[in-house]
Amino acid sequence: MFPTLLTIGSFSLSTYGVLVATAYVTAIYWLKARRAEMGLDSEDRFWDLVYWIFGGALIGGKLGFVIVERDLTLLWRDPRYGFVFYGGFLGAALAGWIAARRLKLSFARLSDYFAVALPIGQSIGRLGCLAAGCCYGRHTDMPWGIPLWGDPSRHPTQIYESVLDAAIAWLVWRFALARVRDGRWKRGSAFLLYVALYAVARFVVEIYRGDDRGFFWHGLSPSQLVAIAALAAAGVIAWRRKS
Repeated sequence: MFPTLLTIGSFSLSTYGVLVATAYVTAIYWLKARRAEMGLDSEDRFWDLVYWIFGGALIGGKLGFVIVERDLTLLWRDPRYGFVFYGGFLGAALAGWIAARRLKLSFARLSDYFAVALPIGQSIGRLGCLAAGCCYGRHTDMPWGIPLWGDPSRHPTQIYESVLDAAIAWLVWRFALARVRDGRWKRGSAFLLYVALYAVARFVVEIYRGDDRGFFWHGLSPSQLVAIAALAAAGVIAWRRKS
């Protein structure tokens, strides 16, 4: 674990914060390079969309954490930490839909590009979790296990998800988005593929997680329950779009 990147006197810079910021910047500038393809004809409209989605992700992620932990005080206890991905995802999706309507743009068209940018950011951000020692895995005797604060080795679930997120980003970009752009697939199809692939990846990674993730239902974590719902929703929407 490497929680602190830099310390100067009383000032310390967390590795987690730097990697999460890097994740956001990388994803945003991947999108910025494709602004015209997304139908955004000005810098102002692009940043308007980004700010809406960023705000929705922060609010949704924090509310998701409060729901999972069942503790309302977590809303204000420490604004720097305590976010749930699926909460942030739903918040960002809702904010993106509202912003698309305000900007008179196609949400489906925009979503296909965010389906690449999002897993790019996730793949970097999860390394921040590794540095901070959160989202860790169960004990393991496998040679690639990583000790946590001197404890026995644990599954490096942060790395598992980082690698899977990078693979999803590449697959959606090179396979799905390419087909949407040349007209073989309908707009929104790349986004649906991302939702489905990430749901499967997250469900599997959760099996190896060993940290506190709130309440469980029939042995399933909150993220696994949401992953099942997300996979089902993506499948139903994809089926209805073909009919």
